[in-house]
Amino acid sequence: MRDIPVEQAAGGVVWREGPEGVEILLVHRPRYDDWTFPKGKLESGECLIECARREVREEAGVRPIIGRYLGDISYDKQEGHRKEVHYWAMRTDGIEFVPSSEVDRIRWVHEGSLADQVSYPTERSVCERLVDGWRDPAERILLVRHADAGKRDCGPDPDSARPLSKRGHAEAEGLVKGLEGFPVDAILTSYATRCRQTVVPFAAARKSVPQLAIELWEESRPSEVRALLGNRPEGTSLLCSHRPIVKTILRALMGKSHNPVLKKGSTWVLDLADGKLATANYLPPRR
Repeated sequence: MRDIPVEQAAGGVVWREGPEGVEILLVHRPRYDDWTFPKGKLESGECLIECARREVREEAGVRPIIGRYLGDISYDKQEGHRKEVHYWAMRTDGIEFVPSSEVDRIRWVHEGSLADQVSYPTERSVCERLVDGWRDPAERILLVRHADAGKRDCGPDPDSARPLSKRGHAEAEGLVKGLEGFPVDAILTSYATRCRQTVVPFAAARKSVPQLAIELWEESRPSEVRALLGNRPEGTSLLCSHRPIVKTILRALMGKSHNPVLKKGSTWVLDLADGKLATANYLPPRR
């Protein structure tokens, strides 16, 4: 039996506090004459959460603060393939909407009447997920592999003192823009110079002070790493570490058979629900 192609897309349930309670943003697409959540298809090389963030900006003029993962919906398209759309809750305190041929109007809808305003039954199922807690801060790990620091054999002794290269400093600066929109409650890093230097620009931009975590040193035991995961601060933690530790964390959450991408300066966005992995998105290094 031939597999049906699946088209991947992502979007946001954007909310704000209105005069009479929570309001949620819908966009009008003149091509379909519908009211829907802002969303769109993945571009080449893009992950789902990048797509959701970009589409909300492009369609609604919102620079979102990204909250909880709300799951996905799927439906069959007339073209003969299946479409899968993933959603995140997103908060906004401001909007700069510019009408376009794709989206010509927006509307803020009270949370209680949202299901009556969206055009499609599949999106009404998203409305049903907006129960108590959906606007709470995300339970999330931003897992960063330290930026480029040259070759191990060419650095100082001890190796923990090896600094970032010129390329590595550019990758560290890239985290500031690359992780825009993700609230961070705590920044934890290995004590290695290359890890500390990786998080410095991001921490400075967020007016935060990184915490040193011995469990993130590259020679830490898996049991120590798992203990750190279980005892990390609530909300969103950015963890910066070395390849072996990043791999240990990913396999602890994804399963031992997973072989993740681990480029220097990259980030895995790991959304959790009740301590278990809900979805994982890979952000390549930016320079």
